[in-house]
Amino acid sequence: MKNVGYAKRGYHYVKSYGVTRLRRKVQEHLYRSRLEKGYQDWMERSRPSESEKELQRAHLFAFAPCISVVVPVYRTPEGFLREMVESVLSQTYSRLELCIADGSGEDDTAEKVIAGYMERDQRIRYEKLPENLGIAGNTNAALALASGEYVALLDHDDLLEEHALFEVVKWLALHPDTDLIYTDEDKVTFDGGVYFQPHFKPDYNPELLRSNNYICHLLVVKRTLAEQTGGYRKEYDGSQDYDFILRCTELAGQIGHIPKVLYHWRCHGASTAANPESKGYAYEAGKRALEGHLERLGVSGTVEKTEDPGFYRINYPVAGTPKVSLILLDVPGLPVLKQFVRAVSQNRTYSNLELLVLLDEGSKNKLILNFIKEHRQIPIKVVYCTSACNKFVTFSRLAEKLEGEYFLFMESRIERVCRGFIELFLGNAQHRETGAVGGRVYDSSRRLRYGAKILGLGGIAGDAFKGLPMGYTGYFHKAVLQQNYHAVSGKAMMVKKADFLRAGGFSEDVEDRTKDVDLCLKLEAMGLRNIYEPGIILTEQKGPRRKKASRRAAAFEKKWKELLKEPDRYYNRNLSLEDTSCRIREVR
Repeated sequence: MKNVGYAKRGYHYVKSYGVTRLRRKVQEHLYRSRLEKGYQDWMERSRPSESEKELQRAHLFAFAPCISVVVPVYRTPEGFLREMVESVLSQTYSRLELCIADGSGEDDTAEKVIAGYMERDQRIRYEKLPENLGIAGNTNAALALASGEYVALLDHDDLLEEHALFEVVKWLALHPDTDLIYTDEDKVTFDGGVYFQPHFKPDYNPELLRSNNYICHLLVVKRTLAEQTGGYRKEYDGSQDYDFILRCTELAGQIGHIPKVLYHWRCHGASTAANPESKGYAYEAGKRALEGHLERLGVSGTVEKTEDPGFYRINYPVAGTPKVSLILLDVPGLPVLKQFVRAVSQNRTYSNLELLVLLDEGSKNKLILNFIKEHRQIPIKVVYCTSACNKFVTFSRLAEKLEGEYFLFMESRIERVCRGFIELFLGNAQHRETGAVGGRVYDSSRRLRYGAKILGLGGIAGDAFKGLPMGYTGYFHKAVLQQNYHAVSGKAMMVKKADFLRAGGFSEDVEDRTKDVDLCLKLEAMGLRNIYEPGIILTEQKGPRRKKASRRAAAFEKKWKELLKEPDRYYNRNLSLEDTSCRIREVR
């Protein structure tokens, strides 16, 4: 039966997207499975020992809120129901209540099972509903039973780690102003025996949340916040949790993330966990939830579904036609410049553009100047770097004199650009809260070379998903999802002129190879968010191999030492920093 299900899913996928994409999807799945081999042992080693759990049970928190675990039940198989209930009642943090609303109708299995638990444990609050109100209605009925300061949302056939709520309250003790908390999660087989496909999440990432409901489980929110949102909405059944989370984040102050796998999502044939295509209607509801989210925030954007169920992208329109200064900081010669201008001209759909080329003095300059005189498709300006200062410093000093409202820094060896790439940059960069916007750059062998930056990856800051073949989507499809990062690569990066100047331009006090990351971190320190926009796809020419930097960037490390001490919040401390595969870091 399982093989029949896979075959059916494969058939529908081929009909929609073709054989090539299905092959890539299967290859990525197999590769990810190899990387996660041994996760079961990793998971068990990560758990607290029995003695640690006893200490947790005896621990007295100064702030010990009651947590209401809210569960909507509908004809849940008895075995699953018992396992769910016991995973809650056995929590090492005991100040909880289990609130169950049962919409099973004439089926009284759940009622009998829960009655037996209620005789032994007074922390259960149960209501038998007169009829099935749907997932949203049943959840709202369970929420109405809650009296705790916080509510934790749990599906009727899923499982909590025994120390899940202890970790939540531990977080709240350190961050008492938190309105919403979420944790990492994985999947568990039908029989509850094997854990697999762990989802190690970033800290709160608003742009990623607009691409996918990555928060999902375990979700814990202040009860007053849950009530303020109005609870779950029936018209979003199937993606009712996505709609609820979006509305909660719109109203929440502090949002916390516990980077520990504390929730196990039961995986069986009909579940979304096992078969994403099993709830096609849910993804349409998710699209509508996102559209409602943008409307409430007053943000213009068109939501599109992707080929991966439950994942979306938003196309942001460009307001007006602001002037863009496209900047090439390093042009090695005329052939490179010719190829760059050809690529931009062929796929150019945006008119208000100027090209700024920074050159060293040399014999190549006469040829380049002659080329510029002959090509008027794009206004080209040339700046000579004649002083001892390098091109980064030279540009920063003349930036204020440029007419462009937006600066677009690009690798001069680019030979292909996607159509409308400037509009994609601008659509994101025009938002008031946006700092830098970065695209993805592939090399001539169609492997990802530059894009988002992960602090600590391979040393100081490495390119996320470097080496990933074109057409592949990476860990939980993150290589192709809009999201926030600490930094993006200066090989394809746009920033508002005003913000560039306010940040002081490129810093003179850090190494050249870290100037793009340094600029992004300065923008972030100003309260702006940097965005990775994977819709921007560029390809560079084959060129001489660059020597890998052997020396550490001491000045950069000193400047940002406090930030570099902590794990990158847009990555996850459980993932290795040794390479870009998102493999699991060993438990020490």
